[in-house]
Amino acid sequence: MAVVGIDLGTTNSEIAYIDEYNKPVVIPNRDGNNITPSVICFDGSSIIIGEEAKELQALGTYDIAAFFKRQMGDETFTFYANGVDYTATELSAMILKKLKDDAEFFLGKKISDAVITVPAYFKEKERQSTIDAGKKAGLNVLQVINEPTAAAVAYGLKNSSNQTILVYDLGGGTFDVTIMKIEKNVIKILNSTGDHHLGGKDWDDKIISYLAQQFEEEFGVDPLQDSESVADLLIRAEEAKKQLTKRMSTNISISYDGMKGRYTLDRDIFNDITADLMERTISLTQQALDDIKLKSSDIDNILLVGGSTRMPMVHNFIEERFSKKPLIGVNVDEAVALGATIVAYDSTKPKFSLGGKKIKDVTNHSLGMIAITKDNSKYVNSFILPKNQEVPCIEEKSFSHRVSKKTPNKLEIFLTQGEDRVPDGVDYLGMYVVDNIPYKKGGLVNVLIKYEYDISGVVNVNAYVDSKKMPITKHSLPDDVPSKFMKTPEIEVVEVVPEFTTVYLAFDISGSMSGTPLLEAKKAAKGFVDGMNLNHSAVGLIVFSDRVKTVLNASQKEKKIYEAIDKIIVGETGCCNDTDPFNKIYELLKNEDDRKFALVLADGMWSYQNRAITGAKKCHSVDIDIVAIGFGGADESFLREIASSKKGSIFTTEEGLVETFSTIAQEISSK
Repeated sequence: MAVVGIDLGTTNSEIAYIDEYNKPVVIPNRDGNNITPSVICFDGSSIIIGEEAKELQALGTYDIAAFFKRQMGDETFTFYANGVDYTATELSAMILKKLKDDAEFFLGKKISDAVITVPAYFKEKERQSTIDAGKKAGLNVLQVINEPTAAAVAYGLKNSSNQTILVYDLGGGTFDVTIMKIEKNVIKILNSTGDHHLGGKDWDDKIISYLAQQFEEEFGVDPLQDSESVADLLIRAEEAKKQLTKRMSTNISISYDGMKGRYTLDRDIFNDITADLMERTISLTQQALDDIKLKSSDIDNILLVGGSTRMPMVHNFIEERFSKKPLIGVNVDEAVALGATIVAYDSTKPKFSLGGKKIKDVTNHSLGMIAITKDNSKYVNSFILPKNQEVPCIEEKSFSHRVSKKTPNKLEIFLTQGEDRVPDGVDYLGMYVVDNIPYKKGGLVNVLIKYEYDISGVVNVNAYVDSKKMPITKHSLPDDVPSKFMKTPEIEVVEVVPEFTTVYLAFDISGSMSGTPLLEAKKAAKGFVDGMNLNHSAVGLIVFSDRVKTVLNASQKEKKIYEAIDKIIVGETGCCNDTDPFNKIYELLKNEDDRKFALVLADGMWSYQNRAITGAKKCHSVDIDIVAIGFGGADESFLREIASSKKGSIFTTEEGLVETFSTIAQEISSK
């Protein structure tokens, strides 16, 4: 049995394996070509797939299925041929079966397992549809992996270290831009974005529109009114695009309705008519950088993936924006399939092909659910697993659910993907229903829901009551979703969402904190964390003296917070009190929409108290609640100045720190 990697592309597909020399190699199809067009021709009772189907497409007289990858996961899409409605999943399965059969013919043995690639920006439905297509084709899908990640592996970056790489992936029908960090033992994805309705086909369509307009201006008739003429133009446009990769201009002949036109298309015209498409890739590239606060100069190398990256305009953009040429060395059409087969082989022979490196891919879309605000005024999309979490990852949420003795008890969960808080601005994965929830005295039951992104970026949902796993089923969405969630909620509330709270602990670690004061402060910090509900809050840590240092960005992981607290050392930011934490607090919390607090601990006089008061008032102006806690030689009047309220100014003793912090945690959590 052979293990393979498959690039299931919008316009072309490839399959690869590891040969006897332990090298990844693309397997030729029965026509002897490495690339198989993702085109299906329905000719009566015959189904033709690949190169011949693409040639027949030019005739415009057959039922031709193409570019259906763009409809993966779309339950409303069907392609009708031979009296049958085919889904995008079923059409993709035909392509995969063709690749599998041709590869088995070439290798002389059966193929069992496969890793299939998908655009990085594919969501849950598209990813699950890809897995389903693989199963229909007779493949055991080990994993679906993001195309840019596979490309990075193929380019040999597994042997590199300490690089930040941008992968610009422009295929026939989709575009992704991914930023990754290559370190000694890991390939870590930092961010991905894209548009799976943007690719080389859209450049072809621009050429077709331009040529049709030229023809109509000359002869007064529109060649796009005839299906055979459109099919012919599609082939000529694709060929013209390829010609302009090598030449400055090309001539195109069009025949329609007894008339023949001949037109010249040069690079300047081509660049002009497709400028809006190129601008969309530029905008997405900048967005990918901005999301993680990187500049173009932070990128060490650029990988180009996908046949459409051969266009000179792409190379010009890369060189102008990043002041460097992209990496070369692997066929851009084959890189994804080669990388996928390396990952597939590594999954069966660990640490062989990846040299011990671990691939850390991330979620490209936030996972959420529809909930109701605390005041019952509206529905919101409540985030569960934020974008850019390492996969696989899991999160839990507990529901206090009202149950009845007389009627069946169930809980409905509307699961979403997307970055918008507004219910009609996200995609819905379905309605998940927890059935047979047992009745308990008092009429309230705690239901624990576990949400998971697996290694393929596919979502799994499980439910538990008293540690017992409950039956949960996925249903199609009701017709009134999402419109019902844009109205004021009725009494039967899905979930009351506690307002999310972000808290930073800011500790003075000047020389006077040495010994017992620091030990008590650490105990107090851990007591504060114990008192917070980390399902609905995040805690970060700042230290300061002569300098300010963010020890930990706000986190919901208790272990990570504890580790950060344990690492605090007096003197790591200097021994005096020449600075204050308020500019850092402002920078970290100013853009948070929900509740935000900073607990500032001091045990002595600060050198520049007026400057600190100004900084604290700046925090107050953006609703950052400052709680000032002092002991020892701290200035009580100064504490009152920096605190957001009189109640928020607290003077205690060294021994009273633990109780003080625990009380504050209870106060914050109870609101």
